Parts: sequence; structure tokens; C-alpha cells
Amino acid sequence: MLMYSFHRATAGAFLFLSLSCLAATPAQALSFVTFVSGKGIDSGTCASPATACRSFQFAVNQTSPAGELKALDPAHYGAVVITKSLSITGVEGASRILNLAKDAITINAGPKDVVNLSRLTLDGVKVASNGIVLNSAGSLTVTDCVVRNFTSTAILLQPSGAAKFLIDDTQVSNNSGFAVSVVPQGKGSAIGTLNHVSLTKNLVGITIDGFTGGVDVTAINSIAANNVGSGFATQGKFAVLRLAHSTSTNNGNGVGIGTGSMAESFGDNNIHGNQFNDVQGTLTPVATR
Repeated sequence: MLMYSFHRATAGAFLFLSLSCLAATPAQALSFVTFVSGKGIDSGTCASPATACRSFQFAVNQTSPAGELKALDPAHYGAVVITKSLSITGVEGASRILNLAKDAITINAGPKDVVNLSRLTLDGVKVASNGIVLNSAGSLTVTDCVVRNFTSTAILLQPSGAAKFLIDDTQVSNNSGFAVSVVPQGKGSAIGTLNHVSLTKNLVGITIDGFTGGVDVTAINSIAANNVGSGFATQGKFAVLRLAHSTSTNNGNGVGIGTGSMAESFGDNNIHGNQFNDVQGTLTPVATR
């Protein structure tokens, strides 16, 4: 009787394990390229245009690190949090992110992760707070984008570690706060370039805060116009702003330079026609070579 009970218990345990194995499904593989569409559905792997998903966040979750998410058509794809190396690419007039409760794009990636955002239109409709928020990443590239109508900051770069960035061929306009704010947190630092960037009709064009961490920003072929405060502003002893072939006009102040910070001009800028001061503080001339 004891032997019979032992065999019956063993058989029961084997049956339980077998059923458990049958019930378990292998983890779904991530795709290197994923797609979203206004006609998509948030299911599956999003791995082809025919199986495109509906929201950025769902598709990002199905994309492998260093992969790319592509938008196929104009649509509201929702807010997204990025935690890995990733590229998000829109199409002409597409990928408009409108979310009344959250920041549009939040980046909480690793210190070596690379994030690329291109051909996106982010519109906060004067309700959403921030457009793009970088908290951590190795580098960020924003190219051929439009970021507008946010109540706080359109592009907020506040890295807690060392970060590099490029903002290229991008329009940042009609934001109630800053167009671009570079303000490292703690031991963070930021080195970056604005190239062919338009900062118009914001409270402030770009502000560079180097109170706790090093900030070195170069603005090339860029324009700050019709901002309430400064077109370009820098403050803090660890902040450096370099201006080349750029324009600041019809702002409150053209360039505002806080005590202890540095702003350099390569002598080919147009800083003129601002309401209070074209240059507030000391602008350091630098010869071209």
C-alpha cells in the first residue's frame, strides 16, 4: 500500500510538471524594426507594416535595444518612455504626440545608450507640460522635428550623468516656458550643438545652467526671435555658450550672460533689435581660424 501511494504521488507530480510546461509559452522575441500606424492595433510584434501597432509605447516595448521604430502615417501615437538605445522615425507631418496628462517623450536610458528622434511633430496644445525630457542617456539626437505649445519646456535636458546631444533642423515655438533648457542634475554634464534650430515665440529661447555640472553648448546657424525673455541665456560658473553665424532679434534680451558663466561669439552673429539689451553681460569675442 505504501509503494502504491508513493507511485501515485510521483505520477501526480510528473503530470503537474508536464501540464505546467505545456502551459508555459516562450518569451516573445523582440524585433529590430517595428512599425506604428493610425490604423494599427496594439498586439503582436509590430514587426511589419502589415502588423503595425497603434501606440509608440507598445511598439517600443516590442523593439530590441538599438532598434528602430517607424511611423507609417500621421496619427496621435501617445506619450512614450524610452529606457534603451532606440531610434524613432516619423514621416512628413506624422507622429504627432499629444497627451494631456504626461510629457510627450521621456528618456530614462543607460549611460551608453543612444537615442535618435527624427521627423516628429510634438504638440502639447497648451496643456501638456514638456515635450522631450532627457533624464539619462549617453547621447540624444533630435533632427527635423517640430516641438510646440507646451506649458513648461519643449526640450528639457537634465542628465544625471554625462550626456551629449545634437538638435538639428528643428523648430521649437509657442511654448509658455523654455524652448530648450540644459540643466544637468547632481554630477551630470552636457555637451551639445544646436544646428539650424529655430527658437521662436517662447518665454525663453535656450537657457544653459551650469551651477552643478559642466555645460558646453554651441549654436550654429540658429535663430532666437520673438521670445519674451532672452533668446540665448547662460548662467552658472560651469556654463559655456558658443555662438556662430546665429541670430537673436526681437527678444527681451538678445543674449543674457549670468555672472560667472561664459558666452563666446565668433564675430559672425546678428544680435540686434532686442527690446531691452542686445547683450546683457559680457560677450567674449573669439577669432575664427
